Amino acid sequence: MKFRWFRNFLKGCSLTAALFVFQACYGTPTGIYEPIEKNFSFEVFNADGTQALSNAKIYAKCSNNGHTQTDSTTTGANGRATISFTFPERLNPIFEFTVKAEGFVQKDTAISYTAETDDTLKIYLQKK
Repeated sequence: MKFRWFRNFLKGCSLTAALFVFQACYGTPTGIYEPIEKNFSFEVFNADGTQALSNAKIYAKCSNNGHTQTDSTTTGANGRATISFTFPERLNPIFEFTVKAEGFVQKDTAISYTAETDDTLKIYLQKK
């Protein structure tokens, strides 16, 4: 009878250790998805790809489950620019881009989320 309390104490310690290991491996559930930052790099050229277009305006919109983020940027002298969006993972957002440059036809495109870390979008604009 003396060892009954000791046996119960060991059972409690074993259960506590098992729960500690479970939480260490799997963590506590948060109920929301972890945020992901998605970077898009742009390279804007004329139609035949021989000239990089500077000062091209890029307007971007990220839509997922009723939440929308917008951003814009301008290409540099080398025709390059970058836009970043942060969104919850596993929500499959749609990214929409509009590119405008003086003397060129506006171009619109939409892409869905891919798991690749960085994407470079090469955009070729036709003269007006």
